[in-house]
Amino acid sequence: MYKQLVLNLFHSRWIWYVGIATIIINVITALLPSDVQPIILQFTSILNLLSIIFTTSSYLSIHDFMRKNNNHHFFYTLPNSKKEMLKGEYVYYIMMLLLTSLIIGSYLATIKEMYYIYGFIMIIGVSLIVMSLYYLGFAKYWMRHVFTGYFLYAVPMILTYMFHFLLVRNINEMNLDLPSYEMVLYHTSFYTLAIGIIMFVATYFINRRNITKYDMI
Repeated sequence: MYKQLVLNLFHSRWIWYVGIATIIINVITALLPSDVQPIILQFTSILNLLSIIFTTSSYLSIHDFMRKNNNHHFFYTLPNSKKEMLKGEYVYYIMMLLLTSLIIGSYLATIKEMYYIYGFIMIIGVSLIVMSLYYLGFAKYWMRHVFTGYFLYAVPMILTYMFHFLLVRNINEMNLDLPSYEMVLYHTSFYTLAIGIIMFVATYFINRRNITKYDMI
């Protein structure tokens, strides 16, 4: 697990730099006078969105980079088991989710609009589902279909952002009372997150069972 985790962290160091810088900027913005914050938030909103995209899709960036450089072949020749490598992949994604959560938490502390949490929970839930679907074929195909993974990631995440996150934000900013949308806007976020967690755990054990059947390279 350690070798694969280190390899992923090494190649994603720029994502960590962006994420940590975003958190620091959010904290500094939260400490600024209230009349200055709206000006800074015009910039930080875009920065936070990009950071969340980078962190939730980092597994694809790492696989794409390693496939192009082929430097992962050397790591795979070292004494290690496929199951440990798989564990490293999943632990890495959990670390990225923690980084994403810190970015979201620091941003919420800045804007002080807690209804955003429903949109963010939905985004994390969908990203877990998408990642789980991608990893269903990981044991067999490894990193041979990263482009398909990008497509699998982009379409659901764009739809989630447009038809849930923005909808939650607009309805709350305009103080609209839409009881018929309450289920879709708020409760669905938690259901999606629960489904994502279950799929994440399930795909790990499915891959752990199947991973010794296929070649890695």
